[in-house]
Amino acid sequence: MKSILFSVFIIAMLFVGCKNEKSVDDLNVVKSEAVDNSFKVTVNVIAKKDDDFSLFYSEDGTTNFSAKPIWQKVKGNDVEQSLVYTLPEEVYPTELRLDFGLNKVQEDIVLKGLVLEYKGKTKLIAGPELGKYFRADQNKCTFDPATGVIKALVTNGERQGPSLYPHETVLKPEMEKLAK
Repeated sequence: MKSILFSVFIIAMLFVGCKNEKSVDDLNVVKSEAVDNSFKVTVNVIAKKDDDFSLFYSEDGTTNFSAKPIWQKVKGNDVEQSLVYTLPEEVYPTELRLDFGLNKVQEDIVLKGLVLEYKGKTKLIAGPELGKYFRADQNKCTFDPATGVIKALVTNGERQGPSLYPHETVLKPEMEKLAK
C-alpha cells in the first residue's frame, strides 16, 4: 500500500513539477514606441526676475499671430534655463513669435538659443545665427544677435514687452524641412 501511494505521489509530482513554465521575467514584452507628433520649441534664456513668456505661432505662413499663445512661467535666475513650448498635436506652425514677458521691472533678457523639434528631427538656432531667423519688434525692444541681449524699450515711462518676430523668408523654409 505504501509503495502504491509513493508511486502515485511520484507520478503526480512529474505532472505538476515538470511543466514548461516561464518566469514572468523571461516573457517578451512588446513595447509600443509612442511617436510624439507635437511640434516643440525649446527656448534657452537668462531672465533675472520671475516672469511669464509666451510663444505665438501661425499656420498660414503669415505673421498674423491671432491664435492663442502658449505661456511659460519663468523663475528669475542668473543661470540659463530652458522653456519648452509644446504645440497642440494637430498644429504645425509656419511662423513663430517670441514674447519675453510682462514683468515691468524685468532686466535685460539674454536669448542663448532655441531648438525646433518635430518627429525626432531638430533644428538648433543659437548665437549670432539667431539674428538670421528673428528680428526685434522695433516698437518694443532692441535685439543684439551677437550677444543675445534683448533690451525692452521704455515709452512714456512704461517698459514695453519685448518681442522677436521671424524673418519670414528664412524661418519658414527651415520649419518646413522638419516636416519632411
